[in-house]
Amino acid sequence: MTTFSALKILQKERDKGAKVTEIVGQRVLEKQRGLTLGPLIASAKREETIPLNLMKRFESLLQERNWLILKCVINEFFALRSETRKQALFARISSFVDEAISLKTSVNEIMAKWFEAAGYDLDHVFRIAQESLREAERS
Repeated sequence: MTTFSALKILQKERDKGAKVTEIVGQRVLEKQRGLTLGPLIASAKREETIPLNLMKRFESLLQERNWLILKCVINEFFALRSETRKQALFARISSFVDEAISLKTSVNEIMAKWFEAAGYDLDHVFRIAQESLREAERS
């Protein structure tokens, strides 16, 4: 989501007539990469880089992540002593992982459509990427 948000922010600047240099692009990308999940979602919402239906899912994921990080570690310690509660806890964590993967896939699909609409040949890009990976593996 960080790369896509950066690209959409830069495109908005171009649409306003601003000249976007490589240095400006790198700064925007680094800023997006430096954000944690909450501020990244807030940025995507503010910049309208993610469709509303996905934004709601990202907000729910953030709430679940916050529970996992801030509450679960403290409050669910004793749940690990009960097999039933332990299974429920692990199922909740598993659902969180599944949703994160699903959201990543959805953002990748949106990004691919966006690139194709802009005239990029993604098959060509993927072939070049695969060749680069094979070269790197041989080195």
